[in-house]
Parts: sequence; structure tokens; C-alpha cells
Amino acid sequence: MAYPFSEDHDMIREAVRGWAQDWFDGGQGPEGVHKAGTGFDAKAWESLTKELGMAGVAIDEAYGGAGLGDLGRVVIMEELGASLASVPFLSTCGISVDLITACGSDAAKADLLPKIASGELIVSYCDGHNALKLEDGKISGGVSHVVSAANADLILLSLRDADKIEIIAIPNKTNGLQIKAHQTMDPTRAVADIRLDAVNKSDVTIIGTISEADLNELVIQSFIALAAECIGGAQKCLDMTLEYTGQRVQFDRTIASFQAIKHKCADMYVAIEEARSAVYYAATAEPAEKTEAALIAKATATEMFFKVAGDAIQLHGGIGFTWEYPLHFFFKRARANRTMFGTPTRDYERLAVGLLGDAA
Repeated sequence: MAYPFSEDHDMIREAVRGWAQDWFDGGQGPEGVHKAGTGFDAKAWESLTKELGMAGVAIDEAYGGAGLGDLGRVVIMEELGASLASVPFLSTCGISVDLITACGSDAAKADLLPKIASGELIVSYCDGHNALKLEDGKISGGVSHVVSAANADLILLSLRDADKIEIIAIPNKTNGLQIKAHQTMDPTRAVADIRLDAVNKSDVTIIGTISEADLNELVIQSFIALAAECIGGAQKCLDMTLEYTGQRVQFDRTIASFQAIKHKCADMYVAIEEARSAVYYAATAEPAEKTEAALIAKATATEMFFKVAGDAIQLHGGIGFTWEYPLHFFFKRARANRTMFGTPTRDYERLAVGLLGDAA
């Protein structure tokens, strides 16, 4: 199937690929971020958003964006995944943008979307409507493992108020809001726990209201960006493997000439292309099919990335297990992505419920 990549998409891919490769090879890179212990590279984010202008790729042109939707976001996430760039693109330019666009008031859109597009604002989102309580005008509760929350200027939360769900925005310095960053198995991604201790509802901004069903669909559709990141990461693992096996000599031959190595690399390639097709289809799917396609893309891509990263380490032999070689960062990212927003098993369960209803 041919996908409608335009010249704009191709230009974006080329620009971000060059930027990401420079960051991986000559910039701070995964090793530098690991040593810093933050999971976030502020200079890289400023460069990506303010110099290259990539934060607005999926934002409507009326608000200073490029209006390239999911497909534009997929192009960028693939390249960011190939470098493990420690920037909050997934949280800021993914679900946060989609939520503001879908349910935000005209005033909220006019205020927030241009700031995101220009790189002025980092945003993080988490589902809070089942974890937060609103009593006497005060919000309390906590949510763990929130992506990029420690680096965000603004936290978006879903809040249940009576019979509706509100999307609220809380500045990171709000009284009663606690954000505690912590490291996970993936040192290249920033995550944090957030807690609200009797935060006055009058101190937050209500972006808009949304039904629980529509919110769930938007969250699931945001999985497409994560799946695209997995494609980029897996492709990088395969590229590194092909380069290494083409240079490593054993028994007077490069190991790439051995049949078992050829078959394993071919299997990696086929798995990546299958997942890539699922991701591209999800990015271009019609609204009625998008939620189902997003679940398939995430389940396929996260499982594939985990397998390909593991195979890459095996095919590198001893060097693949060392801290000095960067493959372990890809394996850790793959392992973390596999459980982010739910495991592949959970995705398949959601698919079954959607397809079979109560019979599932």
C-alpha cells in the first residue's frame, strides 16, 4: 500500500534525521543523558523546537503549526526513536495537542497551541479521572509514572466532576502540586510521580469537557506516536547489527556471510516492515478505524522492538552486552515502551472487547 507522504514529510524526515544523528553521535547522546540522570536534554529540545520548528507538526496552521497530523508526527517520532533523543515530544506534541484540539475552548486553543508550536511550552498529560478526587472545591490524589512531568511547564489532567470529565491544566508551580522525578529502567526518558494535595480548583484552568469514551479513544490513538518511535529504534538496532556483522571476521569470513546470521537479520527486517505497515496504516486510517488500528500498531511495534533489540544484542556477541556500546539503551527503551500505557496483552484485550463486545 502506498502512503501519502508529501514533499513536506520528506523534508521533515531529512531535517530531523540529520539533527537526531548529530545528537546521537556528537551531542549529549544517550550516554550523556544517562550520566546526567535527568532523562531530558533541554538544549536538544530548544534546538528541535525553536531552530527546526518541529513542535507544531500536528498543530493546525491557524495556530502556528504545520497541520500535518498523525503522519507528520510519525515521521518525527521514527527519527527520534532512532536516536533515543531525550526530548518531551511524545508528551507535548502527542496526546496533549490532540486533547487541546479536540475539547479545548477557543480561548484555550488560541493561548496554548501557538506556545506549543513555538517550543515555548512543554506539556505533560496523565489520566487522573479515576485517581483524583474533587471535594469542596479542592483536588487531591496522585498519578505515577507520568512521562515528562518533571520537565513540563503545564500538566494536563482529566478530572471527574459530577457526570462529566474535565481536562484541566495545572502550572508546575501551583500550590499543592508535587512532582517527584525518578529513574526507571530507561534512563533516556523522563518520568515522574505527581501528587495534588488539596489544590484549589480555582487555581487551575479548565481546558474543556469530554466524554469518557471520547477520552479513551484519544488516548489510544496517541499510541501511534509511541509505535512510530519503536519503528525508528528497531531500525537503528538493525542498521547497527548489519554494520557490525559486515565487519566482524571469524574463520576468515565476515559473520554476515553465515547463513544463520543472514536468516536472523532477515527475520528482524521482516518484523520491522510488518510493524511499520501497521503504524503507517494507523496514522492514515479513517476515524472509524483509527482506534482499532492504533491498538494493533502499538501492540505490534512494541513487541517487535523488544524482540529486535534483544536479537541485536545477541548478534553483536560480547560487545553487545557492554555498557560502552549503546545497544543496551535501545533494549531498555524497548522494554519500557512495551509496558507503557499497557502491555501488548492489554492492547489485544481491548481489541477483543471492541470487536466482540460482551462476548470477549
